[in-house]
Amino acid sequence: MNGGTTIAGQIERLIVRLDGAGVCDACVTDRLNLSVPAQANVVTRALGGTRGFERKKDECTLCGSTRTVIRRSVR
Repeated sequence: MNGGTTIAGQIERLIVRLDGAGVCDACVTDRLNLSVPAQANVVTRALGGTRGFERKKDECTLCGSTRTVIRRSVR
């Protein structure tokens, strides 16, 4: 994934723009007007553990719910 104009690219760019803040799949879905959260889930699961992206249970920065969130480590 390289941040292009695909759904995967849009999701990756959103996560990077959040600058280390965690975001849940539901908020990714909402922010990008995706049709179902499963679209975000497939991408965030693939990103987790690669190139500084991590998924873990934590508070979502956007909605405040404790869910599995994805963030990109800021170094």
